[in-house]
Amino acid sequence: MSSVSLLELPESVLLRVFWFLGPVDLYTLSSVHPRLARLVGDLSLWRHVDFGRAPLSLQFLHKFVRFLGPHTLTISITGFVRPSSRLHPKGKFIHSLQTSRKGSKCISEAFLTSLKRRCPHLQELNLHRCYIDASTTKFSTLPASLKKLSLCGSALFNLPQNRVVVLASPFFRLEKHLPVLEEVVLEGCGAWLTPQDLTLLMSHCSALQSVNVGAARYTRTGLCSWDKREDKHCSRIVLSRKWRA
Repeated sequence: MSSVSLLELPESVLLRVFWFLGPVDLYTLSSVHPRLARLVGDLSLWRHVDFGRAPLSLQFLHKFVRFLGPHTLTISITGFVRPSSRLHPKGKFIHSLQTSRKGSKCISEAFLTSLKRRCPHLQELNLHRCYIDASTTKFSTLPASLKKLSLCGSALFNLPQNRVVVLASPFFRLEKHLPVLEEVVLEGCGAWLTPQDLTLLMSHCSALQSVNVGAARYTRTGLCSWDKREDKHCSRIVLSRKWRA
């Protein structure tokens, strides 16, 4: 029985196989043979990009930017934040700022800016358990087409000390930069999230339909009382115009 090498398979078959592979596997294949490299660049493989549960350094993530473009609709990235992360009262992480300062463990403004430039039609961005330096990285750098933003378990540090002021919120003027944002996921963000942040989202983002926070309780006036305990019954709050201030 004669054997058939991978390179002898039709392109349609190879693309079908590649469709089941993750971005890291595709990147590895691109260095094996020029023909595979050309197929790996097929736009259909980069519409919904999920980097999986394994954290990747920021330097490595930058290598994938060339595969992204107007065809990319969703991106999911998992970072290095551990469930045991704790915040200093001034908004700095106690155990891992030293490692995050290396740069490889932070989502940088340059990386988000590259997504905005390369992915003008991006609809969903999931940054799960990622370090984000709030003093240098702003959500205003995200693509304006974004409909869903998930920061599940992510850690914002270097936030202003006076978080009561609206200007100090990381979501200040978010509605201007993300006008079609419909869903925000902030589950596991209780270490830095404040009721003022949530109220700002509710009262200013007119397209917003739902907010997933896991531990916040809302009144119908758009204000909220903060409860650190997890409550499965209020993990998703559906907003209507009656809820906005």
